[in-house]
Amino acid sequence: MNLTITARHFKLQDDLKAYVEEKVRKLDRYYENILDIDVVLGWEKLNRYTELRINVFSKQIVIKETSDEIRKSFDVAMDRAERQLKRYKEKLKKPSKNKILSV
Repeated sequence: MNLTITARHFKLQDDLKAYVEEKVRKLDRYYENILDIDVVLGWEKLNRYTELRINVFSKQIVIKETSDEIRKSFDVAMDRAERQLKRYKEKLKKPSKNKILSV
């Protein structure tokens, strides 16, 4: 899994970078075939935002969250990412209803 962290409109501190890397690496628990993840952390006037782009096989999951604190927006985005990866994995496990059975 490739990980890219981008900070927009501020300088990314080492403790925040380590926190993000630690949390993102744990997403492998929910779906093990993640190709790459792009994390964008940014500041806009009074809001702090987090954008996650998770590339999995044949799909890209995009999650955007805004909050008054950068860690809070990142944590909420990670919670959503966990749920969406679980849902995607379950969807892949289900057999397709449109398959034609040959007799």
